Amino acid sequence: GMDGVIATNTTIDKTSVAGLAHGEEAGGLSGSPVFEPSNKVIAALAKYLDGRLPIIGVGGIQSGDDAIAKQQAGASAVQVYTGFIYHGPKLVGDVGRALKGN
Repeated sequence: GMDGVIATNTTIDKTSVAGLAHGEEAGGLSGSPVFEPSNKVIAALAKYLDGRLPIIGVGGIQSGDDAIAKQQAGASAVQVYTGFIYHGPKLVGDVGRALKGN
């Protein structure tokens, strides 16, 4: 059995960075380039799972508003990583305040 689903992680789809410096480098993308695709996966999972399992929304959370978007897509909780690297502990507070207000 499973206790929950973590959705999503990095992507190797480089469409969002095509034409940018370093856009053709090897490796996966994380952070902002995965935000919208991640929300689509979360929404699809939420529809399929219909509340049977919690979904942890991951991918491109750079603000409290981004965390709310994950929640609105169907996430029960969120995980920040890349955003934390760029914004530091302030992001954790912003996310917490945003979600608490929702």
